[in-house]
Amino acid sequence: MTTRCLISGEPYFAVIKEKTFGTGFYDDACREFYLRRLLNCQNAFRVRLHAYLLMEKEVFLTFTPMTPSGFDSFVRFLNASYSRYYSIRFARNISVWQNEPLACRISDNELVLDCQKYVERYVLDFSSEGHPGEYGYSSYCANAFTHKSDFLTRHRAVRQFIGVQADGLQRYRNFIAKPFREEYSRYLRSRLLCGQPLLQQKSSLRLENSSTLTDIEKNGTIAATA
Repeated sequence: MTTRCLISGEPYFAVIKEKTFGTGFYDDACREFYLRRLLNCQNAFRVRLHAYLLMEKEVFLTFTPMTPSGFDSFVRFLNASYSRYYSIRFARNISVWQNEPLACRISDNELVLDCQKYVERYVLDFSSEGHPGEYGYSSYCANAFTHKSDFLTRHRAVRQFIGVQADGLQRYRNFIAKPFREEYSRYLRSRLLCGQPLLQQKSSLRLENSSTLTDIEKNGTIAATA
């Protein structure tokens, strides 16, 4: 298997999908097994996680690879470990997750926030959860309630958005709580979940003449809802 080369030091969005239909995460014990290795083994593969979400059939990540091939090696390690666990627990000798996740580079710093928001509020838009903090297998609480997480590295765009103000984390929580415009949510879903790159902000202006496509304006402030 040929390992693709990502651009070191550049942020990415990735979605890992189930390889064998009807597998994924069976229960919280499965998610806990995967999550512990995701968080504790990233440094060994020189991957910096910014946000994550473990759903039943999908895993969403925003991250920065520090080597060209480290991320794919990391995913293969995670999937092999989990498949062994799954085989022992359920007596099914199968590969559970795809070893080649869909990944797209996030070309603008301003879009990093939107991608992280997409990950952390996904449970609100596509599940029965009433608050992102109620779901235990998401990076939301670590990013929204702590200035320094033990397992996550804030991207510089997020650091600048939160800043050093006392109300910076509240500002971040308000940002996550505010839904995307419906048109923009569809756009993100159609691109990110298919591994297609997002348009840079200047290019995206061609799609909407009245306002920017992102919820973060070029100066870093929250855009008004269209």
